[in-house]
Amino acid sequence: ESLRLRGNTVKIRYLSVIAIIAVASGCASTPEFQTGPDAEMTHDGLTRLDRTVMDAVWARTDIDLAGITKVRFNSLGVEYRNVDGPYSGRAGTGSIRTRSSSTEFQLDQATRELFEEEIGAAFREEILRSTVFEVVEEAGPDVIDVHIGLLDVVSRVPPESVGRSRVFISSVGDATLVLEVRDSISNTVLVRAVDRRAAESISGFESTPPRNRAEVRRLGRRWGQIIRDGIEAMLADGMSTAD
Repeated sequence: ESLRLRGNTVKIRYLSVIAIIAVASGCASTPEFQTGPDAEMTHDGLTRLDRTVMDAVWARTDIDLAGITKVRFNSLGVEYRNVDGPYSGRAGTGSIRTRSSSTEFQLDQATRELFEEEIGAAFREEILRSTVFEVVEEAGPDVIDVHIGLLDVVSRVPPESVGRSRVFISSVGDATLVLEVRDSISNTVLVRAVDRRAAESISGFESTPPRNRAEVRRLGRRWGQIIRDGIEAMLADGMSTAD
């Protein structure tokens, strides 16, 4: 038997749990479903939640995760912003139309691979810290699928130049996380979330390859922690709409 979806009434005590995947620990406000004729709903039956840490979150209001103890992760891939101009961190390449005031730069293939390796490794480290769920490779009645993708990735690291002065930046780049939680048997979407974040520091820092990689890893850990904490809270509660 796969995940059971039953009932149309959601108890108040479950509202924050249904959206917990999008809420960081210690969040002061409690997410809640939009209601009434103006409530935003998706074509596949998800309802928008307000007051979430992530930018936009939708979820089913008739969800039941009782008996779920395992998670299977799937990649939706990575997409990069098409930017006119030089490659980030590389001297003497790119369009002559780029002005010194440019703040967005292309990533070459080698840098893209490094970015995906760094952010992916940091994300996996956080996920594998869980003591609540087991990460598996196969679908099953006790498994949910978590699909993750990164969209509109752009670098903020300017190209290098010979004899340049030290460069200080506040962000190495931006990316949009797209997250879906699905029933691993039916592939029904249970939760969808979108979040745009920058790999940035509280204060400016000198742009160097080691520091830039560290900021990317920090972003991966942050997203990984939010997702891990959310899944753990959902599974620990059994998230059910049963009376």
